Amino acid sequence: MSIEYRVDCIGERLRILKQRLIENGFHFDRNDEVLPGPKHDTDEAIQRIESEIGTVPVALKLFWKRVGSVDFCGSHPEWVGCPDCDPELYPDPIVVYPPSIANEELNEFLSDKEERLRRNLPYVVPIAPDFYHKADVSGGMFYNVSVPANVDDPPLNDEWHKATFLNYLEIAAKWAGFPGLERHPKHTWPIAKLVEGV
Repeated sequence: MSIEYRVDCIGERLRILKQRLIENGFHFDRNDEVLPGPKHDTDEAIQRIESEIGTVPVALKLFWKRVGSVDFCGSHPEWVGCPDCDPELYPDPIVVYPPSIANEELNEFLSDKEERLRRNLPYVVPIAPDFYHKADVSGGMFYNVSVPANVDDPPLNDEWHKATFLNYLEIAAKWAGFPGLERHPKHTWPIAKLVEGV
């Protein structure tokens, strides 16, 4: 299965899931950022990263160009994800930042490049906040991918599934966009209903 096909399938699944979540009363935190589509400056952002640092992974480039970005952060008044508020049990909604965030991180990196490299802190592309930050709790390192890329579908660093970028997106889609629920069998989210036929 080609990377292009997988990215297109993921995009279609996310569009269906967005609509089903809305139909079932889910409230997104940032409606304009849920699934806004590709940004007009995507190619420019990719070119800048590649000229300053190195090759952006194919899977991420295709996602930015064909799907854009996604942010399923939000809540439902009746769905319980972590009744005991155990931080390991946050729903961890799917987020993929737009390329503008990667450019902001690049600006930060370039402003302190020598010191960061001296401390072995190379540039990485931010993909999403960690599951703590998604729940407005102070957390750790953002999910990210390494650049320059040495594979088309790179590992998603600092994410607990230890999956590649596309595998993580497919896992998230399997859980209606909330892969953290996988760790909490007592959740009350209607996952089977949301993902039926998706």
